[in-house]
Amino acid sequence: MKLLIDAGNTRIKWAWWPQDSLHASTAWQVHALDYQQWLHGDAEAARLLQAIAQAEQVWLSNVAGSGWMQALPDLDDKLQLVQSAATALEVKNSYKQPSQLGSDRWCSVLAAWRQFGQSALVVTAGTALTIDALMVSKAGARFAGGTIQPGLHLMWQSLQQGAAQLDYAYPLEQAALPGFAQDSQQAMWLGCVQALAASVAAQFERMLAMVDATPLLILTGGDAQLLHRYLPDTLSAQAIIVDNLVLKGLACLAENTDE
Repeated sequence: MKLLIDAGNTRIKWAWWPQDSLHASTAWQVHALDYQQWLHGDAEAARLLQAIAQAEQVWLSNVAGSGWMQALPDLDDKLQLVQSAATALEVKNSYKQPSQLGSDRWCSVLAAWRQFGQSALVVTAGTALTIDALMVSKAGARFAGGTIQPGLHLMWQSLQQGAAQLDYAYPLEQAALPGFAQDSQQAMWLGCVQALAASVAAQFERMLAMVDATPLLILTGGDAQLLHRYLPDTLSAQAIIVDNLVLKGLACLAENTDE
């Protein structure tokens, strides 16, 4: 049995490798826990540790750093720690230092390639907003590069901490707001989400000028649905929301170990 673990900046997600992992009808049973649960060893953390003990292989994407791994048991040879490479699954990595690319971004691009097989802008709306370009041509598939910026919560926190009169609570109501904001909390909210949406729109326009056919726009991450509501209408209509891209990329690597 192969266990897939996505240790992100905020949460740990894990699942057992399913057969036909990229097929639309495949049911993914994904478990998630935050770092407080992991550090305090609650029931969800115990469930993950039990799964690790049962697994024959553990495929791990870790962008959380080495600290959280200290609670892991000794995995010996069954740990497959995924790092970005110059090429994998027929996708070339354009980074000058391929290993510098976060394994989560690499796995997401690989999953997009295996699932759709065409050029795509892969947008992950999580703790950070990452926007990555997968370009496919007659020459093959290539990760062309991307951008990283603060995600919605980090933007909000920066305003809270950096501006004395903007210490508003993060809004529980996240419905799309029409027109202009009517109070400062709404103004902060619109400023943050519109900045994210504008970045996606700008990168999509940049990519359009570099490829022959219109690329896909793939959204993933905890704030994907929210970001989707604030995209320009033309982009919103064509955007595809795909859950658990990192885990799906790990699954692709796990079933193609020899590639």
